[in-house]
Amino acid sequence: MTENYLFPLLQHCCDTLIDHQELADTAWQGGIRCPACRTVHGRCGDAIFPLYYMYTATGNSNYLKSARLLTSYIGSVQQPDGAWLNELAGDWKGTTVFQLLSLCHAYDLLSKNGEQTEADTLKDLIASSALWVSRIFGNGGKTNVNYYLTSAVVLQWASVIVSIPHYAEQARLLIERYGLANMTGDGFLLGEKTNQRPFSRVTSTVDIGYNMDMSLGAMAEYAILTGNEHVKEMTVHALRKHMEMIYPDGSMDNSFGSRNYKWTLFGSKTAHGCQMAFMMLCDEDPAFYKAAELNAAYVKESIGPGGGMFGYGPHYKELFKQSCIHATFNKADAFAVALTYGKEPARKDALIPSQAIFGVREYASLGVHHMRTHQWMGTVSCYHVHNAPTGGTLSYLWNAATGPVQIGSVTKYERYEPYNMPAFPAMEEELTTPRIEAVRQGITYSNLYEYEAYAASSVNEDRPEAEVHGQLKYEADCIQYDCGISYKIRYTFYDSFIEKIYDMDVRLPCEQIRIVEPIVSGANCAALEMGEEINIPSGKGNVIQVSGWGVGFQLDRESLTEQAVSVFPSILAVPLKWRTGPLIPGQYSFRVSIRLDEPGVPTMKGDVKE
Repeated sequence: MTENYLFPLLQHCCDTLIDHQELADTAWQGGIRCPACRTVHGRCGDAIFPLYYMYTATGNSNYLKSARLLTSYIGSVQQPDGAWLNELAGDWKGTTVFQLLSLCHAYDLLSKNGEQTEADTLKDLIASSALWVSRIFGNGGKTNVNYYLTSAVVLQWASVIVSIPHYAEQARLLIERYGLANMTGDGFLLGEKTNQRPFSRVTSTVDIGYNMDMSLGAMAEYAILTGNEHVKEMTVHALRKHMEMIYPDGSMDNSFGSRNYKWTLFGSKTAHGCQMAFMMLCDEDPAFYKAAELNAAYVKESIGPGGGMFGYGPHYKELFKQSCIHATFNKADAFAVALTYGKEPARKDALIPSQAIFGVREYASLGVHHMRTHQWMGTVSCYHVHNAPTGGTLSYLWNAATGPVQIGSVTKYERYEPYNMPAFPAMEEELTTPRIEAVRQGITYSNLYEYEAYAASSVNEDRPEAEVHGQLKYEADCIQYDCGISYKIRYTFYDSFIEKIYDMDVRLPCEQIRIVEPIVSGANCAALEMGEEINIPSGKGNVIQVSGWGVGFQLDRESLTEQAVSVFPSILAVPLKWRTGPLIPGQYSFRVSIRLDEPGVPTMKGDVKE
């Protein structure tokens, strides 16, 4: 399938990996050295299969040599129990399942291409690591769902490759327990064990990035390997629902997910890629092919000028000098799987759900709403994951001409995975999430700590609308404290602009209320006040215009020159702020409008700009 749109991307990934393969240092020889992290990531073995794929597809012996060197390296660092460390300096071994999957795919590929002798060189590694997976994950446990579903696939493969039927029975039970039993009625896959981190009071949540990039791909592959039609039917149902989180430009909405702290806009940093699931099932729904294609194009854009590795957002290269290579071998693996096991769709011009002008969609099990007009799409999040955008904020705002306009970041950047999460850039931390803040007795309260907000959405006169209700809160030690201020946010999406109306019911005196509206800018953050409007260059050759007004609120002009930063996704924004002075109990309101300044587009006042 060298004519497939994925092949050039895969070739780019593999050539980049070869460029960074360690040849001199005997301790790391054959490993893939990361220029940003200055280490060899434990999961670099994921690249074995894509390197072998490129060899079989092109006959280029450089890929064969690289695959052999990498296989030799992971053999040298394999632990006595058969596992691999995720990082040489750590103790987590769960990612062994992903390297084992790469080895199984490589074995299958080589065997089918007349390279049985080469395939057999992988068999000992497969046997020893499969034994570890069977022992640690084969009977379930308490970690995240992607590990158990990937374990099901590798155990199914290993049951054939090393002839241990017991593995297949473990695989079947894992799929039933962690796949089928974890589906919500509307098709979302639960199983993110966020009780291991201070993110939620519930023990099983949804992460769109890991579900699409890993878990659903594993379920699709299991269904194909075993011919299990029920698993396939359920996976298709879930994938259709998750596909609604692919925006029209191919970006993935994981703004509210339980692991949004690794959200890259194209997916999740250390997950594989949605192309696996979409391509393996695109004969069931041609829209899957289009979703895979659009997302791959978005991944390609993240390479940026000059080539190299993938960045994690439009401003990655402005924030970091070096790129981490982790996503390069993850994406290479996903692309190779899609090329090897993908199907042919009935047609290649199908639309994905977000390309339709659907008005509003409610995801009741998540507390999330999507809003869509011809030019705009947005996500309103009331999902209850701690540290992710919530409280009814607009966690992702997108425009057809300029891309991301607003993007919610983690409420507090914590390096839960130091090797996978770079240090925050040397600048003051300022959130990129739109929000309400109130200061009372020196403590800042916000809607971002309101995990019990609720929203309703509808279409009124062809205009998508949503209304959110909640209380401003402060969080300490995972406990929320009320400040006596309730809020309502009304969102209205027009064709040419979007409007937010904030209503605050202040029941106790407070020192200040702030409305904060960070706007994704060009690489050089700049905002210019033009009468009632604030102009911010988008970096795409157009200007985002923002207006805000409300009795008692004043624009904080210092915010025009400030900079808000998000690491995941990597963006720069201008954090526009409007403040009040001390407030007595009463009703207060503030209105914000956001539009693109383009000739021929109606202004917020109804005029047409020449």
